[in-house]
Amino acid sequence: MISQPSNTIETIGTIEKKETLVSVDSDHLVLESLHPFPGYHGTTVPDQTNPKSLFLVMKSTKTEEAIIRITAKVRSKFSSGFEGSPGVVSVFNRMEPCIRIKNLKSYALIPELISSYKGEGISFIKGRKIDSYYGAIKIKKNFILSEVNEGIYMDKETPEMGYFEIPTQLDWDSFEKITLGLKHNIDDNNFDVALGTIYRNSGLIDIIRVYNTNVCLGECLFLREKYNAEIAKHIK
Repeated sequence: MISQPSNTIETIGTIEKKETLVSVDSDHLVLESLHPFPGYHGTTVPDQTNPKSLFLVMKSTKTEEAIIRITAKVRSKFSSGFEGSPGVVSVFNRMEPCIRIKNLKSYALIPELISSYKGEGISFIKGRKIDSYYGAIKIKKNFILSEVNEGIYMDKETPEMGYFEIPTQLDWDSFEKITLGLKHNIDDNNFDVALGTIYRNSGLIDIIRVYNTNVCLGECLFLREKYNAEIAKHIK
């Protein structure tokens, strides 16, 4: 019988993925993700007039800790709510430091937001037009998780997200190759996945994030079994 521990885990970690990015008209380089969950093709992620995920590309070389502290200051004074996380994003084949912004209510707030960050000592790359491209992203983020089975977690803030541990670190190319192979060989392949890490008492744990509006323990168990079998073949 599957055990069902209900403990809540608040921790930090990373999410790494690739998305279709395009520049937003701005005096500074701001990228937007056109499809935040590219592997998921359901109808419940609506088109929106407000930004989905934005990436403010920085010139500053502030530490992740500094960005987190500055973001808290900016949020306390800003005219509207938003979430901000430090990260890196590929721009012209280079990984550039960025601040990932979610839940901003309007594109019209972008200049005010950038100005607020600049007031705290952050500098940004000058704006330019960039056509859509498929780019890598890696974000440091907070997690509030419920461990529903050993090594399997559900996101308590975003219920469409589940996570399962994998036995080894994967580079992106290996992860992408395994994912494409799996999606061609299973019937229910309408989900999006990303690589991640979380910090636990035992150390840094490698995970895969699953996005699906109906994500559940059974799906995570199934995908963990499939990924682990492929990892055993590909990683010697």
